Order: sequence, then structure tokens, then C-alpha cells
Amino acid sequence: MKGYRKPTVHTASLFMWMILACRFLCLATNTPNDPLASHQWGWLRIHCDQAYETGWRGSGIIVAVLDTGVDTAHPDLRDNLVEGYNFVDKNSNVTDLDGHGTMVAGIIAAVANNSLGIVGVAPEVKIMPLKVLTSEGGNWIDLDLAILYAVNHDAKIITMSLGGKYTLLGTTTEAAIKYAYQHGCVLIAAAGNDNSSEPFYPAAYDEVIAVSAVDQNDTRAPFSNYGNYIDLCAPGVDILSTMLNGTYAYGSGTSFAAPFVAGVAALLLSKYPSLTPQEVAETLYDQAEDLGEKDWDQYYGWGLVNAYSAATQPSIPEFANIFLFTLFSILLITVVVMAHIHQQKPKYLTSIVRKGLESSCIPTCIAIKVARCSSIS
Repeated sequence: MKGYRKPTVHTASLFMWMILACRFLCLATNTPNDPLASHQWGWLRIHCDQAYETGWRGSGIIVAVLDTGVDTAHPDLRDNLVEGYNFVDKNSNVTDLDGHGTMVAGIIAAVANNSLGIVGVAPEVKIMPLKVLTSEGGNWIDLDLAILYAVNHDAKIITMSLGGKYTLLGTTTEAAIKYAYQHGCVLIAAAGNDNSSEPFYPAAYDEVIAVSAVDQNDTRAPFSNYGNYIDLCAPGVDILSTMLNGTYAYGSGTSFAAPFVAGVAALLLSKYPSLTPQEVAETLYDQAEDLGEKDWDQYYGWGLVNAYSAATQPSIPEFANIFLFTLFSILLITVVVMAHIHQQKPKYLTSIVRKGLESSCIPTCIAIKVARCSSIS
């Protein structure tokens, strides 16, 4: 989310981090048996293997994929699909005739531990396929309608590996984006593949998390767009995913970077379902692995999305609660010790603690926005 500022980590909460670390170290190893998982360098790079072992896998979250449809019979996807809609042909047949949407869906939600193919970032989410594209592209009206459909059919995340220039936008697109955001949907979009700093929409909207692509060397992919609207980066070169007719294929593009972020957002929401879109974005930015220049930059945004952190670390509001609890505990211990030393009566304890909290400077996290993809014309 454009304009975010990372909060400061306070040492007072370090003991809580130690408790969390011990908890997850004690978990039994649970590695998926999917035979192609070792070929998923992007899945491994953002620590999805470690996230999988925590048990947080996106259960209960619906991700709307606005794309070319999906191979509904694919054995690595069919169990993770819910009903969608074909906005191109105005019917319920969301069959993918291109392959692009099937690849996007597989990166997010390929079934895990089924002794078949690959593993999705969030292998227990449900994919809602909304067909807005063909091999030739699509139009903004279908995109607008699909966004509204996703919101009104309980999708928590909308991912869009598509876009175009601002001059081609329909007048209702921004309204649809705002409607989704205001109704609690996390919106994610590919940054585009023109090696350009010119804003690419819908990724460049303030409400949308814009994702650029990196290669196996953590370097911006040569085709990936960049600029002041980039929020995060993710693997986007030689990405292995599901393909038509039950097969698998490699693809490159910011189209295949965006679904990594969508999957990680699903992990986060499955753990903290009450998070707002703003809180999801802020948490992902704070937990990202910094690449390039320190903190935000125009090539990598806030950094490389991190699945393991989403599954193990507190979210932004949860972190604030932990800090407040820690501060309160320290104050309480201090007061008890002081009362014992000075033989204070217990009846003064509540007022002393309350006064201590009121006079304490408790920082808050300020959220301010700064700043192959299919085309829409």
C-alpha cells in the first residue's frame, strides 16, 4: 500500500517473540509429498515450505482470480474451487482455453500432500474463478463487474494478473476498486511487463497491492515494471504451475508474481480473519524481506513477500496488543516491587497503574498510502 511507514520494533516485547519461536520449534515436521515441489524455486524462496509446517494454509479464505478462467478438471485444483462466473460469455462456464488463469490459480492454491504435481502457497484456500479475459485480452466493464461479483460472493482476496494504461480505464473501474476495498477485500495486481515506470492499472490504484517480479538471484526481472506505485515483489521468472489438461508448465511475468502475494495474504487472513485490507497490507510490508535500497524502493517496493512470517509472526494490530500487554506487565511488576519496598497498601495499585499507562508514550502504527500480464483495452 503506497505511503506505508514501517513501525519500530520495541525490545519490551522480545520475550513474547521467544515464546512464539519456542511454540513453532516444537511443532512436528509435516512436509508435503508433492513430487514437483522441489522444482518450485519461488515457493521455496518465500519460505512456503516452512509456512506449510506451521499448519496455517489458508483454510476458510476465498480468493477470486480474475483471469482467463481455470482448468476445472485439473486434479491439483478441482478440490479447491468454488463456483465462479464467465463475464466474457455471460454464463457459468469458466473453462480456461488459454492457460494463464490456471497457472495463476495453481500458484495460489494447488492441492498439497496429494502425491501429485505442485503445492500452492495457501493449499487450503478456495479459488473463485471469474473469467474476464480470453487469449486476446478483455475489457474494463467485465473487470468491473467481476470485482463487484467477488465482493458480493464472499471473496476476501481479489487477484488480478492483468491491466493497462490509465487512459484506457473505464469510468467505473475506480469505483469498483473502492467498493471492494471498503467492503473488506484485499486487492492485489501485477505491476506489468513493459520494463517501464509508467503506472499500470489496476495495480497503480492506492487501494491495490502492486507486485513486481524478481528472478532466482533476487534481482528485478528485466521485463518487470517499476515506479512509485510498487508495493511488494515476488518470484516471477520460470515459475512452475498448473496448466491445461491436467499438466504443468513454467511461465514468467508479473502475472505469476502477484499470486504469490495473494497466497501469502490468504495465510495471514486465515490466521487473523478480522484484519482490514489496510492491516493486511501493512503487515505484509512490515514482514517483507528487504531487497535493493533500504526500506521502500521503486523496484522491489517494501521487499520480497514472506510466507513464513505471515504464518508465524503477529500481524500489525496483534503486535500492538502484544506490546501493550508487555508494557502493562512491566509496569505492573514495577509497581508491585515498589509497593513491596515501600510497604504500600494494595488499594493504591489500580490508580498507580492507570496513571502509569496514561502517562506512557505508546506508539501507534500509522497507515498512510504513498505510493505474462494480460492486457485490457
